[in-house]
Amino acid sequence: MLELKQALRSLGREALLSDVDLTITGDAPTSVLGLGAPARALLLKLLAGSEKLAAGEIRLEGRDISQARRGKLRVAQVGPAGMAKSGQKVGKVLDTAMAGRVGLSGRLSAPVSQLDGEERVRLALGKAMQDQPALLLLDAPTSAMTPDQRGRFSADLGQIVSGARGIVVLLAGGADEAIGLGGNTVILSEGRVEQLGPIADVFAAPANLASAVATAWPLLNTVTMTMDGGRGRLADGSSLTPPQGVSVPVSGTCVLAFRPDDSTMTRETPGCVRFVVRAIGEQRISARTYKKLGFAGETWLSPLVAAEPPPPGAVLNLFVDRGKVLVFDAAGVAMQPAASYGGATAG
Repeated sequence: MLELKQALRSLGREALLSDVDLTITGDAPTSVLGLGAPARALLLKLLAGSEKLAAGEIRLEGRDISQARRGKLRVAQVGPAGMAKSGQKVGKVLDTAMAGRVGLSGRLSAPVSQLDGEERVRLALGKAMQDQPALLLLDAPTSAMTPDQRGRFSADLGQIVSGARGIVVLLAGGADEAIGLGGNTVILSEGRVEQLGPIADVFAAPANLASAVATAWPLLNTVTMTMDGGRGRLADGSSLTPPQGVSVPVSGTCVLAFRPDDSTMTRETPGCVRFVVRAIGEQRISARTYKKLGFAGETWLSPLVAAEPPPPGAVLNLFVDRGKVLVFDAAGVAMQPAASYGGATAG
């Protein structure tokens, strides 16, 4: 069991942990979402026992983490660099069973220096699991991979760590890693735990805007509007009539949001919300290509399914099922949770 008790620590002037109480068990892997790279780096050191809290404590199996890691409770870390290049053969690092688990069965005779970045991360993860640490910390392992490598590795991650004997914590560099891991997720923002639980539940119903942003992959499509007289005024001066069946405040500011993969260029259900958007270009993310679209000064993404992408500047219709539209009030609290999202799991 990994426990944070009234954990307090800041990163410069920004809060990282503000009296956080959190318990993580080995029953399922747990991802942490919502942190940028500097915050992840510091949290990694705190969980590994190489940095200290300003107040509170972190305990591993009942022992202070700084003492636990010096004893029999080993802590292993795997980052985006993976295993360092060397002339050692993969078969000397991993046994046959572990090589198969991490997808390196065909590389047993290859020296580590000949492996690509994804393979070296797989090797490092296999070596860490083979050593059976009490705590396995994964630090944004796909962040240095190509889009294709990232998609492939994230899809395999949950199956790879399913054989881990100890506690697995992923400090995720993106929601795709957390989705691939499965298990549980913790959303951290401004030092607070915004939401936690099985990843499928958190992804399906984000409690607030911070959780929705953290759990979206690719980035969440959002638009801010100020309600007045039943219409929403957008940042570019245009207006938007709220769709029927979507709860919005009578007055004041709110944010409409939806995930890129919940949008289409064709009306698929009678309850769709239609946005008139303008094509900007394309973007490749984790082995998929998305259209970049402009709406009210915002840049949105939507899956590219056409063989011929629309030319820049083309005016298009974008449709989103009404049940997949999220609405957040001025404080960022969810007003309209999406009806159904597939996803991940938390803790």
